[in-house]
Amino acid sequence: MTLYPRILLVGALAGVALCGRAEDGLTQTTISFYADGKPVGGMIFAIGAKSELSVKANQHDSDATSRHFTGNVQARLIPDGGQAFTVFGENVVFSKAPISAEHAKAVRDLEAMAATDQLYRGRSVQGDLTPAEWQQQTAIDVANTRRLVEIIGAFGWPGLRFAGAASQTAFLVLQHADNDTQRKYLPLLRDAVKRSDARGDELAMLEDRVRIADGRPQLYGSQLGGTPLQFEPIEDEAHVDERRRAIGLPPMAEYAEMFGLTYTPVH
Repeated sequence: MTLYPRILLVGALAGVALCGRAEDGLTQTTISFYADGKPVGGMIFAIGAKSELSVKANQHDSDATSRHFTGNVQARLIPDGGQAFTVFGENVVFSKAPISAEHAKAVRDLEAMAATDQLYRGRSVQGDLTPAEWQQQTAIDVANTRRLVEIIGAFGWPGLRFAGAASQTAFLVLQHADNDTQRKYLPLLRDAVKRSDARGDELAMLEDRVRIADGRPQLYGSQLGGTPLQFEPIEDEAHVDERRRAIGLPPMAEYAEMFGLTYTPVH
């Protein structure tokens, strides 16, 4: 039997512009793709966003918060005010879960940190800012770190499923926090990457930064320093590109070009 249900999804998805509301009653709408009973991909929509969804599928099950479609799933989704797009697969779940005001505010705060985190440091790749500019940026970093710690205390690591694109801002804030804070929350980022809830390249950069602060050689070659600019020491450098590839980073030679450097592989 082929079903032709037509449903209205009112969703919330961090990382895209918020609708300006943070009261109770908002929901988070997600589309999840499964293979062999495991999630292998998905989409998250903006907090407060409305979308109209039409689905055709061979099988259909539903509960209070989700609709599960299997067998030649074909869906047409029209975001509020946007162009329609098509979703297809063999095992797809459309879900709608409540979002608390605290959750919505946490995401909104993370989104706001994206601009302040780069307010001064974003002006120079090599960090050649004035002492006054660094003082201002450091004060911002301290405030952002304080708020991130509050969010982690309330919700755990704000990964992709919690914060959408704003999860990258959470990483940037931690990357620019003090060494003790980085070391404390590094295991949470490791766990998030294992769950496919954070990016591997972000973990690599934080791993390297913590190792350099601890006086150990880095693993992934992401950290540079000194004058003239050069790569910090790398452990087992002959295999660094293998480690980089495994976690989603480009080869060292390509990475070096971003800084105007030439990298000679170690064999």
